[in-house]
Amino acid sequence: MRFLVHSEVGAAQIASSLGLPDYSYYFVLKEFLPLLRELGEVIVVEHPQAEVDALYEQARERGEACVFLSFTPPHKTAQGLRCPTVPVFAWEFDSIPNQCWLDDERQNWAAVLAGCGQAITHSNLTVEAVRNELGADYPILSIPAPVWDRFAPLRENDPGQSSAIDTEIRVRSGVLMDSHDLSLAPYIPDADAVARAVADAREREQPAQPPEPPKAPAQAAAVAAGESRLRITLRYLVEWYRLVWLDLLRPAAGVSESAPEAQRQMEPPNPVEPGGLPELPGTLKDMPELPLAEHCLKLSGVVFTAVFNPYDGRKNWVDMLTAFCSAFRDTADATLLFKLGHHDYQSAMNDMLMCMARMPAFKCRVVLLHGFLDGADYAALIRSTAFVVNASHGEGQCLPLMEFLSCGKPAVAPCHSAMADYIDADIAFVVDSWLDATAWPHDPRLAYRTLRHQIDWASLVSAYREAYRTFMENPERYRQMAAASVARMREHCSRATAGARLASLLKLNERAEA
Repeated sequence: MRFLVHSEVGAAQIASSLGLPDYSYYFVLKEFLPLLRELGEVIVVEHPQAEVDALYEQARERGEACVFLSFTPPHKTAQGLRCPTVPVFAWEFDSIPNQCWLDDERQNWAAVLAGCGQAITHSNLTVEAVRNELGADYPILSIPAPVWDRFAPLRENDPGQSSAIDTEIRVRSGVLMDSHDLSLAPYIPDADAVARAVADAREREQPAQPPEPPKAPAQAAAVAAGESRLRITLRYLVEWYRLVWLDLLRPAAGVSESAPEAQRQMEPPNPVEPGGLPELPGTLKDMPELPLAEHCLKLSGVVFTAVFNPYDGRKNWVDMLTAFCSAFRDTADATLLFKLGHHDYQSAMNDMLMCMARMPAFKCRVVLLHGFLDGADYAALIRSTAFVVNASHGEGQCLPLMEFLSCGKPAVAPCHSAMADYIDADIAFVVDSWLDATAWPHDPRLAYRTLRHQIDWASLVSAYREAYRTFMENPERYRQMAAASVARMREHCSRATAGARLASLLKLNERAEA
């Protein structure tokens, strides 16, 4: 069997492409390569339209079955090839795009997948969404990336420990911000500066009002109480406007003010790219640069770790951060570590520091880490972690969550989208959520056509606290959850599981070639 494989981001570009759209497909491809090499010959192609059919004809001349696995979303999958083409894609919504926009027929995923005739995804949710469009017998498989086997050495050396350990992690070239580090103070604006900026923003957004006549004392007291509530309401309304709507109303990056109105409306800001986060008001955005340097991070206590792209709006880091600082405001040995994955880290870290500056004082520790960790240091990060954290609005599979669970690290996470296939109370402190209308993320019309999951913030606070209590007071339960995590992920994302599911697709293609 010959496998032709492709992802838009390759090994040569991944270092400079971290966090860009579709960069994670490269990592999914990497996880599949060992399995595919066990099953046949693997050829990585860079230009599918120019390379795939020629390689396919070579295989046919030798009497060998050949299939093209395109690790791309359907609208970026090469079409019209003679070689059987299988999109391998992640998706976190309950419906797939079934319309085209900007006169681009490829945006209609239902039509693209119908043309390919088969597909692979990573969750049962997406299987159902595709079959809702294309019929119950459409040949699509859920095959999560087989990450479990890769962590066998780490599991052998760290079989679900239940006591806090001290660990040192070396960051060869990165940025490290630590709320317990006194040198962090220059990077966080003081509370007065934040209050002044919020007041200035509120004044700019409120229309001028004519002076009112004097009021009687009793009436003045009632009005003062009402105005106090109004000020609080206005504060949150202004912040909501600034954080949510202001960027949506600005022209998209790369679209000039003189561009036609229709063009600006059809090209909203990309929420995955730098610029998707709000600008800081006034002088608060004039913060010191955060230079790359070598760091040694020392971790101890109960460590909660989240690995994510900070510009991916699905990841919901604000809830993760604020709920943690609320849950552990008086708990000095609780640590939240954000391992950030994006080549442009500056504005994301600034926004996270701003978020911390707006909160009441807290004793827990928050660490922001940007930088490459080699295999040994990434393993040290996993070993030092007590719980892996996810509070996203939706996941196509979530590789970091699967990796930490595969190493026996229980989760604080919701049970929705792809995570519903493996998250439950046996391996996680489950966070509540509810459905909310949203748009497909690459739809420039921002038309509400699907659903995402909003996180119950109070439930996230409770899950953090229960996880901490379990680790500190009930080590036997923690060990049981750790063992269950390893067993669950062996069933969910091992090479044996992926190989068994892939076999049915390969038989289908071999019969078609015969």
